[in-house]
Amino acid sequence: MKFEMKKSHIATVVALALCGTFATATQAAVTISGPGPTSASIDDAGYFSSSTVLGLSYLGREFINLGTPSSNWWLNANGGAVAIADEVTGSNPLATVAFGPIAGSVAITTNLGSGAWGLVETVSIPSDGHVAVTVQLTNNTKVDATGVQWGVGIDPDQGVPAGLGFGTTNEILSLGGDAAVRATSLDGWSITLHNTTSAGAFSVAPYIDLSTCCSPVDPATILASGQTAGSYGFADNSINLGFDIGTIAAGHSVTIGYEYILAVPEPETYAMLLAGLGLIGFSARRRIGA
Repeated sequence: MKFEMKKSHIATVVALALCGTFATATQAAVTISGPGPTSASIDDAGYFSSSTVLGLSYLGREFINLGTPSSNWWLNANGGAVAIADEVTGSNPLATVAFGPIAGSVAITTNLGSGAWGLVETVSIPSDGHVAVTVQLTNNTKVDATGVQWGVGIDPDQGVPAGLGFGTTNEILSLGGDAAVRATSLDGWSITLHNTTSAGAFSVAPYIDLSTCCSPVDPATILASGQTAGSYGFADNSINLGFDIGTIAAGHSVTIGYEYILAVPEPETYAMLLAGLGLIGFSARRRIGA
């Protein structure tokens, strides 16, 4: 499938870059916050930054920068990998730069269209507990790019601050245009990676990497996996989305979107969790006493 160029987004970013306060804000990590107790730090490469203590946090609970901080993205075209950006290795394959924050809650990563591929990633906090991402890819070459695919993934570790380890209960909630995958810690704090791209514009697949926590996943693997909705157990695994974009004509752009939804357990659920943990502790003490 082919997509028409969307010039308005690039024009906005270029205009902002020409603004003095915006241009001088270049740094290794841009931290955005609000509304409410939500914050995110974005690296030049466009993943969550490990140069700050809090990479993605909600109500003071950190979700990513614990253990091995891991967030990443992967771009394929013409049958192979074009660029892999990985927080673990600190790679920045498209030589992008993060700007901001703008109005406190927006960060933009861009290379302003230089190189074979232009990337403009906009990260914002539109509401409490929601971190939204839009990615605009521009094919700057003189030939059409076929088989374009995008993958994004994170290793959720929000159970660590509560002393509950790196594992989460990982489940695929839905497929297709409403694709979503969720990871929940033992005390009920959850993060959902959810597609916001218009249904039908792309093929989108959620994915749980059952083999590891902290490595980028080829979007071709995600799209071919055939994972269905349901629980995939409790483990230290990454959660991911893969996008099958198709063809981007020479000089044209396409925009995709997804969001991270951070949530705490409902009071009654939290009470049940605490009660369950208390019963486990009581049972263990009785066995020791016996």
